[in-house]
Amino acid sequence: MKGQIYAVSSGLLAALASLCGKYAVASSEAHELCLDLLAYWYEDNEDEYHLSSQLCQNYGLYYIHATFLVLMISINCVMWTTFTKALNYSSTSIEATITNTAANFFFTAILGQVLFGEVVNSLWWLGTVLILCGLVLMHHSHNKPARKPGTRLKRQ
Repeated sequence: MKGQIYAVSSGLLAALASLCGKYAVASSEAHELCLDLLAYWYEDNEDEYHLSSQLCQNYGLYYIHATFLVLMISINCVMWTTFTKALNYSSTSIEATITNTAANFFFTAILGQVLFGEVVNSLWWLGTVLILCGLVLMHHSHNKPARKPGTRLKRQ
């Protein structure tokens, strides 16, 4: 159970790291975030907002890109630490990997819908389910009982 919790946590952290990566490199998302932050800070003073919005076109984007780049690297470090703990506490490495991948896909879809208005259609979910089914099949094929060469498996 502890391995599952660590695996889900590392999947969430992976989704958050990719979110930070999007803000670190995508100028349009970073510019909209800058404008949204200024609108929040200066909601009562429209003149200040318009003066400050020029910051988003000049130096504000550099600060946002740099901040999210540092956040992405930091969250990735924590994610790998958490995933390593998931591997330690799970019965098999593939169990931790399946749980981590499923959580990462799920949280990425939710964050994309909520923050960016992305449409995650049924084809995307079908693809995700097929990937997870493939991982589960790998897990089950990997757990076949070991036998010595030249011997038969006992039927139960």
